[in-house]
Amino acid sequence: MSNLSSRVTLYDIQTLSNVLLAMDQYILISLYTIGMLGSILNLLTFLQKQIRSNTCSMYFLATSITDMCTMQIIVLTQIIATYHPNVINRMYATDTWCKLGNYFIFIFPCLSSSYMALASFDRLCASSLNSTIRKYSRVKIGRIFTGLTFLFWVLFGLHIPIAYSYVTNSLTNVSACTVLTSSSTIFIIIDGFFFALYNGAIIPFLLCVFGWWIFFNVRTSRRRVHAQTQNGLHHLTRQNVHMIRMVLFQVILTIFLNIPYIVIYLLGFFQKIPTDLLRLYVLIVFSFIARWFYYLNFCKNFYINTLTSAYFRESLHKQFVHIVRQRRFTVILRSAAHINTNTN
Repeated sequence: MSNLSSRVTLYDIQTLSNVLLAMDQYILISLYTIGMLGSILNLLTFLQKQIRSNTCSMYFLATSITDMCTMQIIVLTQIIATYHPNVINRMYATDTWCKLGNYFIFIFPCLSSSYMALASFDRLCASSLNSTIRKYSRVKIGRIFTGLTFLFWVLFGLHIPIAYSYVTNSLTNVSACTVLTSSSTIFIIIDGFFFALYNGAIIPFLLCVFGWWIFFNVRTSRRRVHAQTQNGLHHLTRQNVHMIRMVLFQVILTIFLNIPYIVIYLLGFFQKIPTDLLRLYVLIVFSFIARWFYYLNFCKNFYINTLTSAYFRESLHKQFVHIVRQRRFTVILRSAAHINTNTN
């Protein structure tokens, strides 16, 4: 270990940083492109009437919307900062961004994580052998949970536009977005430690529990279906079965992509920047990877749904066919109207 540390120099650190920053430009653009495209296609699919009636699709729809907002407020600004740093620096140096920008950066990822957890909970209820628990997987309940979750995070994050402001320190003449109240420690804990803990530990833990429970319910139902019991797998429609499959794969990938983020944050929160060059080298590499994984978490939903569910692919294909036919019909009507006008 000591031999390896002695081989790493400051020049190696600088070279590595330059390479990763160059890679970061293209990776962010790629993530933004596939993320926005996937979210739009998700919206087209989950807005269909036959799918919209499923509670889980409601949560997927809400997740897609919040993912789009997250991509705009976080990833897009990072891309602009890469190519037009002066524009972003001027934007960051405003009270509006200090209050509203940081507010949205806080609530949108939390909303996305919460809706994914609700989707998992909904599939848990839908796959349950208990008819009372299955009642929680209803559209009416889903609308209530979706609205309450949105309201909770909107209110929970209000301390940011209220307590934060972009001010200039009269002693150091340095301007920064900072807390104006005397209880700054509380806000640092909420906006930093709690944010990372919720998205990087609490949500993955809940997804693990819900995912295992769903797997247990489905496995138990398959054992009972041969006996044709009332609580067998027959209560799960083809749509519900595919929704469960989609959720389980989403759960696995969400946990995998979120863990590096919480590890990096906790290392930065509890430890100082390492003086050992090898450790610094590894930390820089891992930090970039964790950041890319964190952003990828908001891009993955459509592609996981497409790869894991034939029902989702069929619904997407039907939507495309419907759009093409509608467009052709519109063109025909316009052509007919144009011919009639010329005849008259």
